[in-house]
Amino acid sequence: MKRKPINGQLLDIATASQLLGCTERFLRARVARRLVPFRKLGGRIMFLRAELEQFIDGLPGVTIAEAQANLVARYK
Repeated sequence: MKRKPINGQLLDIATASQLLGCTERFLRARVARRLVPFRKLGGRIMFLRAELEQFIDGLPGVTIAEAQANLVARYK
């Protein structure tokens, strides 16, 4: 029986992997290594949307504002 994804503030593996743009297998590996924020509800691995969004914001790289500023500076 396939479980329905939980949408909203509490996400299951399937929905969280869609949000992060990765496979469920990749996400499970990150959970096993404790590299992403997660919770356990019974035996299920769950994620809080706000924590995942904060986690994504904290990843290294360029923000949208920085990319736009670079574009403007590039074409001046």
